[in-house]
Amino acid sequence: MEDVRSPSGDRPADLSAGEARKRGRPPRGTEEQRRGQLLKAAETLFLDQGFGAASMDAVAKLAGVSKKTIYAFFPTKEDLFEEVMKAHVGAEGRPVPAPHVADLPALERALADYLSGLAQFILGCFAVRLFRVTIAEAERFPKIAETFYRQGALRSVHELEDWLAAQVKKGLLKLDDPHEGAVMLTSTIILQPLRAAALRVAELPSPEVMEARAASVAKMFVRGAAGN
Repeated sequence: MEDVRSPSGDRPADLSAGEARKRGRPPRGTEEQRRGQLLKAAETLFLDQGFGAASMDAVAKLAGVSKKTIYAFFPTKEDLFEEVMKAHVGAEGRPVPAPHVADLPALERALADYLSGLAQFILGCFAVRLFRVTIAEAERFPKIAETFYRQGALRSVHELEDWLAAQVKKGLLKLDDPHEGAVMLTSTIILQPLRAAALRVAELPSPEVMEARAASVAKMFVRGAAGN
């Protein structure tokens, strides 16, 4: 590396913090903070304006970053939408089915707990508003509809499908198709109340109602698919 010295022959003084940031990459913490600001701004604009109307320029302005910065993180608006989705479905608190169940009563309790937890994790104002946005924009922007389905409903279906298949393998359940079983369960506990709330024909159920519904659905399903 070239040894740059001042006219007097001395090495230059250390760069200030501001000058160092201009010449190199920003500290990791700064990058993560900017990324978080962009996701929050994007969420606000997507929900308020819709996917089509919300521009990348507007997201950058609301987040307080440059256009160059937003495109460095998210090359396209579709990429940005997907990351908004991932930030929510991957948040802490997402339930997982109990890995070990010894018998049918334990299986029924585990399924009820999982479905109740899933409903309370997913069903909220954000999900309802994003569902409306996605349905409204699906024809013009099919990729965001695919992202909503893949990161939301399909993720839960696959997770539950694997768990049900494990119970079939243990002989606790008899299911010809664990995938279809998972679709039925998640649709009953999530899709019906989400659709009703999005259409403004019903309010989202309370946690108590979700818990009671999950217990009822688990009871009917497990006793109908019992392997004995």
